[in-house]
Amino acid sequence: MSKSRAKKKQRRRSRAAADVRAGRDAADVRAPVRAEPADERAAARPEQRAAARAQASAAQAPAQRRPSRLEVRAGVPRPDAIWAPFPLTEIGMAVGLVLFVLGFFSSRPALFLAGVGVLVVVVAELCLREHFAGFRSHSILLGLLPVTVVHLGVVYLADATWRGPLALALDLAVACALAWWLQRRYVAARLAAPR
Repeated sequence: MSKSRAKKKQRRRSRAAADVRAGRDAADVRAPVRAEPADERAAARPEQRAAARAQASAAQAPAQRRPSRLEVRAGVPRPDAIWAPFPLTEIGMAVGLVLFVLGFFSSRPALFLAGVGVLVVVVAELCLREHFAGFRSHSILLGLLPVTVVHLGVVYLADATWRGPLALALDLAVACALAWWLQRRYVAARLAAPR
């Protein structure tokens, strides 16, 4: 065997080893090489090497996962709670739901009201966090919630006669004003949110 053939064979082996390291199939490496004129081979090699490097880096890079609407909404990421990654919100929802169902089916008003109270607190915290981070608007719910709590407090603790069209009109006016203010705060938070 001549020295030039031995050198060519050695170069092919080193290229094959580099291609295997770069992640190519052995079948691609062993494929017969088409004979090309020397000037075409010289022009094609840099492009082939660049393509091989790009394929190797793409194979090594982890696949980018597209976030769902539960994680990112219109480019705004879902805000984490201050106790994250501990699932306190989810645990609170589960406890509130169990108390609600037990109180409903066992005819125990204390359990039922405890379940409602836990669910209201947990859902209000989640809605406030999402709303003021610009993730999702909860203007109407957050506007009605304090009005409802104050109305129930007035009826059960102070004046049981606070009802009728005047009470409803006042409650709706305050809830609408709160919802309008909350919507403005949401828009400002959405514009200022990191994307």
